[in-house]
Amino acid sequence: MLSRKTGSSSRRQPSPRSAPRQRQRTGRACEECRRRKLRCDGQQPRCGVCVESGVPCEVNSQRALRGPKKGYLKALRNRVALLETRLAEQTAECNPLSTPVTDLQDVSSTSTAFESNLAPLSARSPSASEPEVVATTMTRASMTPQARTLSIKPVSELIQAELNQLYFDRVHPSIQILHQRRYMSWARCTVESTSRQCLQYAMWTLASLHSAQFRHLQVSFYQETKRMLDQLTRDTNFLVDTEEIQAWILTATYESMRTFHRSAWMSAGRAFRLVQLMRLHEIDNPTNAPVHVPVLETELIETEEKRRVFWMAYFLDHLFSMRNNWPVTLNEHVICTRLPAPEMEFQSGQPVLGVFLSEAIMDHSRATSPFNECVILATICGRSLFHVQQHKIGFVYGGDITPTWSEQHQWLDNILINRLQVLSQYHPSPMQFCDSMLLFAHIMGQATVIYLYQGMKSVLRTIDERTLVVNKQRALVAAQEVVTLAKALTESHLFKVHPLMPIPLLLCAEFLDDGHATEGFNSQLQELLRIFHQLKNVNDPSQSYIQLLELSCTAASMDLARKHSTVSTSSSS
Repeated sequence: MLSRKTGSSSRRQPSPRSAPRQRQRTGRACEECRRRKLRCDGQQPRCGVCVESGVPCEVNSQRALRGPKKGYLKALRNRVALLETRLAEQTAECNPLSTPVTDLQDVSSTSTAFESNLAPLSARSPSASEPEVVATTMTRASMTPQARTLSIKPVSELIQAELNQLYFDRVHPSIQILHQRRYMSWARCTVESTSRQCLQYAMWTLASLHSAQFRHLQVSFYQETKRMLDQLTRDTNFLVDTEEIQAWILTATYESMRTFHRSAWMSAGRAFRLVQLMRLHEIDNPTNAPVHVPVLETELIETEEKRRVFWMAYFLDHLFSMRNNWPVTLNEHVICTRLPAPEMEFQSGQPVLGVFLSEAIMDHSRATSPFNECVILATICGRSLFHVQQHKIGFVYGGDITPTWSEQHQWLDNILINRLQVLSQYHPSPMQFCDSMLLFAHIMGQATVIYLYQGMKSVLRTIDERTLVVNKQRALVAAQEVVTLAKALTESHLFKVHPLMPIPLLLCAEFLDDGHATEGFNSQLQELLRIFHQLKNVNDPSQSYIQLLELSCTAASMDLARKHSTVSTSSSS
């Protein structure tokens, strides 16, 4: 009893020398204290509790530390962010008002590398696997009305500045529809205009997609952009302005990059109708010209910006139409708007006017900007598409209501040959310069050669065999040139590739795969597919352009993806 009382007293009244040792002790508790859930004093060789109990004092040095493992919270946070992203992508098209709440003030709190420290979730693109990704976590029916109408938190000034700079560094070179100084002048202030807010968030959506640091914010920005744009659409008292159309164009571009094809077509269609509503197709109509008065620089910039918005919408219209064989919406024959002025003069505010489309097409003595060359090439494709559609309708009505096909094709072919000569003569080789727009223009030129041949083949009944063989060989040469140019893409950063680059590349791949069993076609197709494997997909840098074949909007690309997958599987086994 005396020894027990003494031991108890020693525990209640530690000596002055032992007290600091107990407060600073960093060792582990012994097994007896753990079993009895008592505080171990850590005395050696036996603690006070073990002395009182008369049991051996054992300390398990192999026991894992309490609390989460290092990196667990970060991995858990990343998993939640990834699931929120995929959930938002799943509900994007069905519920454009849904907006996940994201704290945009603290970027460093969320890692941009979703895959680090995480168990594998899915090897497929999020856009291709929406139903199964979040089936066990959350269903659309379980979302409360409050969750579907929340908005994201305000973006800090520092992040705004970073995203604005990212946009003009990585997106604007390919989509030149903004005057940087004009945008910065109103972006520095509190933006009260809803259309300007839409434009800002659309810009930030694309900027975050082109950034490893901010890409986890892209879906939140995208959802907020769609929410505000839909709100503008429902507001019958709101007057349409340029910023709203710019926002729709950027949104359609983002959706096309993410392979949200249906949403991209619908967003682009909104832009086309608003362009017509603002009558941007006749900005330079002489009957609309005001009395000559001194014009302010701001007015010149605003007018030129409208021209650029119109021609970007025109270009999107023709690209989507030629990809899906749809009738174009913005007909070139009613356009009275000049082509965009040179970029440098536009950004510096110099009063330089571009030429009209018809003048640029027929003038073979000088080159225009790479974007204007793309507009001309898209126009040639649009004319070919129109001729094919008109020719087929002629047979339905029992006669040919168009001039002879050979004359039309020869006329377009001559224009194309001249434009390709101008492009190669006045613009440097894109293999030597890191210019995304210039490289896209050169690839677009060769894709136009292929597109004209495909149009010719679709009306085979009126084409002689010799003409078809000659044009087929020209198309193969053009495909070989596309393969050569595509190799330059593998040496460029994935954020520097033109956002719409997959369209001409997939067109070329479909041509090479379209039933041509000759050695020349097969070798070029295999080389292009090897390049596709090397090209990183901006949607998911861990994937390649091969995944874009699987998610294509055309059956030809999806068939090519299936055949390539079958060949790869058999060769690996």
